[in-house]
Amino acid sequence: MSLAQDHRLASLQAENEDLRLRLSRMEAELARSADRPPEAATVLQSRRTSPKRHDDVYRLIVESAVDYAIIATDLNGTITTWNDAAEMVLGWSARQVVGRSIATIFTPQDVEADIHGLEMRLSLGEGKARDERWHLKADGSRFFASGEMMPLYGDDEEAVGYIKILRDRTREIEAQKELRTSRERLQLALDASAIVGTFDWDLERGKIWADARFASVFGIPPDVAEAGATLSAFLDGVHPDDRERVTAAIREASETGDPLVQEYRTIDTEGRVRWVFTRGRCFMDEAGRPVRFPGAVVDITFEKERGLRQSALLRLGDDLLKEIGPNEYSMNALSILGETLGVARVGYASVEADGVTARIVNEWTADGVGALTGRFDLNDFGKSFYSSLSGGLLTIDDIGKHPVTAGSAKRFAAISIRSLVNITVVENGTVRMIFYVHNDKPRAWSQDDIGFIREILSRSWTYTRRRRAELALVETEARLRLAHEAAEIGTFDYDLVQGKLVWDERCRGMFGILGDAPVTYEGTFLRGLHPEDRDRVGEAVAATLDPDDPADFDISYRTIGIDDNIVRHIHASGQTLVENGKTVRFVGAVRDVTEEKLAEERQLLLTGELQHRVKNTLAMVIAIANQTLRRAANPEDGLNAFSARISALSKAHDILVQTSWTSAPMGDVVEQSLIMHRPGRAHRLTWDGPQIMLNARQALALSLALHELATNATKYGALSNDEGIVAICWTLEPRSIEGFAMTFRWHESGGPVVVAPSKKGFGSRLIQQSLSAEFNGVLTLNYGADGFTCAMEAVLDT
Repeated sequence: MSLAQDHRLASLQAENEDLRLRLSRMEAELARSADRPPEAATVLQSRRTSPKRHDDVYRLIVESAVDYAIIATDLNGTITTWNDAAEMVLGWSARQVVGRSIATIFTPQDVEADIHGLEMRLSLGEGKARDERWHLKADGSRFFASGEMMPLYGDDEEAVGYIKILRDRTREIEAQKELRTSRERLQLALDASAIVGTFDWDLERGKIWADARFASVFGIPPDVAEAGATLSAFLDGVHPDDRERVTAAIREASETGDPLVQEYRTIDTEGRVRWVFTRGRCFMDEAGRPVRFPGAVVDITFEKERGLRQSALLRLGDDLLKEIGPNEYSMNALSILGETLGVARVGYASVEADGVTARIVNEWTADGVGALTGRFDLNDFGKSFYSSLSGGLLTIDDIGKHPVTAGSAKRFAAISIRSLVNITVVENGTVRMIFYVHNDKPRAWSQDDIGFIREILSRSWTYTRRRRAELALVETEARLRLAHEAAEIGTFDYDLVQGKLVWDERCRGMFGILGDAPVTYEGTFLRGLHPEDRDRVGEAVAATLDPDDPADFDISYRTIGIDDNIVRHIHASGQTLVENGKTVRFVGAVRDVTEEKLAEERQLLLTGELQHRVKNTLAMVIAIANQTLRRAANPEDGLNAFSARISALSKAHDILVQTSWTSAPMGDVVEQSLIMHRPGRAHRLTWDGPQIMLNARQALALSLALHELATNATKYGALSNDEGIVAICWTLEPRSIEGFAMTFRWHESGGPVVVAPSKKGFGSRLIQQSLSAEFNGVLTLNYGADGFTCAMEAVLDT
């Protein structure tokens, strides 16, 4: 998963940030308003004189408070005054509400709870009553408001009524709700996107706030990260080999405002190395100073480990080509497994005839971990542990907590085992071989770990000619099951009561039926079977249809297409339905396995061909080595020349591999052979000709010859100065009987004066012998005054 590609996550982060800023502005505006109460509220709070003395001024002030709904009542809560702001906020006009109870603006729930009465009583006792609640509008809708109720006094200092001041805060509350919703969506997106955690760095305060998941990856306690930690605390959790690079990237991003995009390692709270991908961005203030730096990290440890394991399998495959001894190969496999998994010990032991004594056969250990040697009595590790070995696979994350090993924890600890994986080979109910992986710390073994261990050990065991019967059977069954699920299968349904056979389109295709004519058991199924398989399949069907003891129907056979006459290999399986002692239905599936059968045959052919090719190649390499090293002026020159010739041979092999060693395009052979000589000389080294497919031997011969020609031209010929030119061309013309006439010409011009060599070297012999022999042509080398020329004429069977 890449944060750069997660547009939904980026959108939610931006939405969340915008809402947070909007809410901050609203809260600041509210705070400023709260610090400066309206003039009407100030006057009313301090007024303890008769309402009749300053009615005009009072009414003017009340009606001018446009941001506040101001409502006056008598001692019974009957509305006496209603300003314009009240009409605008609540929707009723003064004419509509004056004379009605103050309860009119409260919700039914609050009216039932006598909230308005409580406010009036509280204001009399305390001088004021403040609240924040939902109120009712004229249209039945609700709004959220901050309110304050105060008593009004007459000249005799006796309360004569109340005043209620409201400020609409609905937008603020809705913004808070929207922010919470946005945060919830953001968190869901983070979880769905495999986010490890998020952080928010306040550069002005020098603190980084992070969630628990982010903190754990950097080895920081969650409470410390939640309270805010310094940048250095998080950088301490970065792997030492990556810390300087990450620090520099953070510094640059905070100075420029460019996105921070980094991939690096960390040390988590359990001391494990994790790979993470971090993306964030620094926000600047109006003066261009960095103020805030939010971001997120993704745990990519799984992807990294998968890459390391793929590399390990490639290394193990390369060892097969070295023809090393079985014991050395097994040791390499164990070390590759141990180093890749980062465990303490990997090895295997054979179980002797008594079934309880295990003898260590081969083992790899990490630095500082003691090796296991000699023999061990498996009963010493507990009866439960010994009996569990017959299950084929045993994984224990923590020896001290697992019921199989907890009783023998000290025995395991004495040999540095805190967690383990055991894979056993069982024959006739007896454990014969134990492959083990030990770690000196608790470890949660994943399915990928188990699969990787199985793969490495399986390859090692196969190479040393030791077959693990039970494990091989389990893996084979798993592969067959997966292959069956993935394969395209056809279905059949045979109703024996009505004698009706139904095939789907794919099943019909496996019997080569092109039309949609009805099918029958005898006229279609038996008729479409290969004659050599017909009796055998008929007997299997009859045994399956036996209602008393139905046999399993799982069979492979051949068909001959009824309409297309094509031979196919089919695998079929099915089940029957028995009612009242009679078989009434037979249903199942069929799968075309023709390609698999043909693939087996091709594999045998390819194996034989590969052996032949390898032997021929080795013979050619030996010949080149003998001739090159024997004629070299000194060992260094000989080695360089040999390496160059082997490289040319390798390039030809690369081309042949692409076509399974069947043929190679002549243009590709020329290009690959001369590519190392062409940089800076593209206009001086050119070639042209039609596309001709060469066989494997011709491609190898031409590649070696071109290498020798180019090397000579670089040392002595047209490519040894700044003006020389080499032009290569070939043609192909049909001949009525003999096939096709091919010409090939290498011509140099503009180089130093050409002088014919006094004797032929290995290179010249290689050119003449290889081209003449493999192309069955006539080769001419001409050291003319206008430049060296190599020309060949041959007849091809193309």
